[in-house]
Amino acid sequence: MKSDIPLFDLTPSLTQASGPGSRSEADSLSYMPMPKEMHTFELPRLPESEEVAQAPRVLALLAQVQEALDAYRPGMSTRTLSLDLLAEADRALLYQVLGEGEVALQIGADIRVRAQETVLAGLWWLQQVDSSGQLERQWLEVADLPELVRQSAFSTTEVPTVGEGDLPEGILNAGPVLVELFDVARRHQTTPRELPHVINLSLLPFSPEDHTFLANSLGQGPVVILSRGYGNCRIGSTAVPGIWRVQYFNSTDQLILDTLEVVEVPQVACAAKEDLEDSSERLREMREVLV
Repeated sequence: MKSDIPLFDLTPSLTQASGPGSRSEADSLSYMPMPKEMHTFELPRLPESEEVAQAPRVLALLAQVQEALDAYRPGMSTRTLSLDLLAEADRALLYQVLGEGEVALQIGADIRVRAQETVLAGLWWLQQVDSSGQLERQWLEVADLPELVRQSAFSTTEVPTVGEGDLPEGILNAGPVLVELFDVARRHQTTPRELPHVINLSLLPFSPEDHTFLANSLGQGPVVILSRGYGNCRIGSTAVPGIWRVQYFNSTDQLILDTLEVVEVPQVACAAKEDLEDSSERLREMREVLV
């Protein structure tokens, strides 16, 4: 195994028209192949206990992860565990134990972080790379969502405005949608929302000009999240603070729900309290097998 883990190209395509009927067979998304069945927890193929016994640092690290998972609840400060000092063989063994879960994400711009959730929901394997894609550092993080996502989702605090003179010809509903979104986003900056303000684009008559104007007005933010399960959920921050694009695809890559949310971060991207509790129990079972 290489020193980095096999993460995925999540390059978003928000500049393309999105919505039922707006995609052709030639369109494609760059994400991992989707499962055709409901994703359920499965213990990874664990190494033999004799092999693990020769890697005491891995066992010690798993004990630290156990402690962090036992203590963590959504809303608490995240716990990070550096992997930089682990030998490559130890990292390979750790990766075999932890495997890959449902969610992958990347943060672009200046930070250049990519992450893969392990089979234990709420335990993430993160890497930071330089401008040429070379690995700089990597770490595990126990969190409902890696802290850098919240810190780096939006690169500006300015919410734009939309005037009648800004609307090009052929626009049906993009203008009113943007006015509503920007108004809610401004109020969200003053009083952060606990529940998302959601606009379902799938239910609105949108022309190709609407889609293009909407995508250009919202822009593209640095965060892209891909969640696998029954089908695929793709979440991207826009260039407007507080506004996220959340799109659901079925197992044949057909867009079935296209929404915009004003919220700190969409809840579908986060591990729930019950998921974290389950992960804690699953890790305890795995460690019993390994020792």
